[in-house]
Amino acid sequence: MGEIVIKGGTLIDGTGAPPRELDLKIKNGKIQEIGDVRTGKAKVIEANDLTVMPGLIEGHNHPLGEREFSDPGFKKYYDNIVNSPALALLKGVQVIQGLLTRGITTVRIPHPTIANAPELRGEWLVALRKAVERRYFPAPRVVAGGCVLPTGGHLNSMGPPFVFNSGWWGADGPWEVRKQTRECLQHEVDFIKLIGPGHKRFKPGPGPEHTCMTREEIAAAVEEAHWKGVPIAAHAKNGPGLRFAVEEGVDSIEHGTQLVEQPDLIKHMEEHGQFLVPTMGMFFYEPLVDAYDGAEPGTRDNFEAMRPSLIKNFKECVKAGVKIAAGTDNTYWDAPGLAWELQTYVKHGGMKPMDAIVSATKTNAENCALPYVGTIEVSKRADLILVDGDPLKDIAVLQDRKNIRTVIKDGLKIVENGKICW
Repeated sequence: MGEIVIKGGTLIDGTGAPPRELDLKIKNGKIQEIGDVRTGKAKVIEANDLTVMPGLIEGHNHPLGEREFSDPGFKKYYDNIVNSPALALLKGVQVIQGLLTRGITTVRIPHPTIANAPELRGEWLVALRKAVERRYFPAPRVVAGGCVLPTGGHLNSMGPPFVFNSGWWGADGPWEVRKQTRECLQHEVDFIKLIGPGHKRFKPGPGPEHTCMTREEIAAAVEEAHWKGVPIAAHAKNGPGLRFAVEEGVDSIEHGTQLVEQPDLIKHMEEHGQFLVPTMGMFFYEPLVDAYDGAEPGTRDNFEAMRPSLIKNFKECVKAGVKIAAGTDNTYWDAPGLAWELQTYVKHGGMKPMDAIVSATKTNAENCALPYVGTIEVSKRADLILVDGDPLKDIAVLQDRKNIRTVIKDGLKIVENGKICW
């Protein structure tokens, strides 16, 4: 790799420090110097009037699921059921390449969402991760998850049992949960996701989501993952399952939309350094709301009714000091998912733009257990983007692909003016 010097521009380094006017030198894929840098024989990128900031990290994405707004509900699974699962994997390549052009240099994928895949334990996502690492094609680095799910829990109950392959079968009891966790670890996943502490209600009506994993089952998975030094996440929104997951020591709560109903859990998360991945932007993104409402009338009313509680929940977690790791739960290839998520934090959640950026850079790197990315500091990997506009004045500038002038990943210029150039 040759040397690159980025001259001029306003540096937002991802640590939360105030922006500065500094140059950067990149060598061998890493940040070598920051400051008044001599050009020498390096290739120079003029960044005058641009913002230089870390590559964004998408903390919760499902790129192997649906692709367009015309694919809501069960249709997103139907396409994968009637075709080879390899088709969904190839579709996922296109989706994450689209993320790259939006300034996302790392994507954390909790599960593949392929209903007829041989497994959910991580084999497919680990293969995708390795393909990106080996540079078979340009794409964000992949943080690959493996799933542990109970019988009748989230995903396991999304279709009739006879259409699902064995990887989608549920676990019952601590020892079956341990086995699924060990299978994930055997595939060398980057993290474990529990899809069972909470699940949407089986029957219509008010009340918390149903709990589908016992405290003992959750504790068994956490123990197995932490023995191997692997983080563990939990899909949980409210109710007893949320409490079990937080108190038994999962590293992150995915969604956590009603934590405010059990405020002692918010305090517990802050004290124990547990992350919250809010995934709240989708409830405010009108094109998505319209698509879901068209497929399932009443969705808009439900989403609009949920918005005040989502905002209150988010604000209380931020106020308490819970670490917010930005993630979208998005799957649509041409939606400004992460950038919209950040705008939601700022516009509706009252978060400062700098803190929103940190949630998608430094904090997400911590949640992904990637100490070498997330901030622009000497010796770290050179993952950075050049943005036309100032996201500290208007976080919405990140939503327009045209504003993402240049994307550099591992020291290689990989996107120029919205197009992949490698």
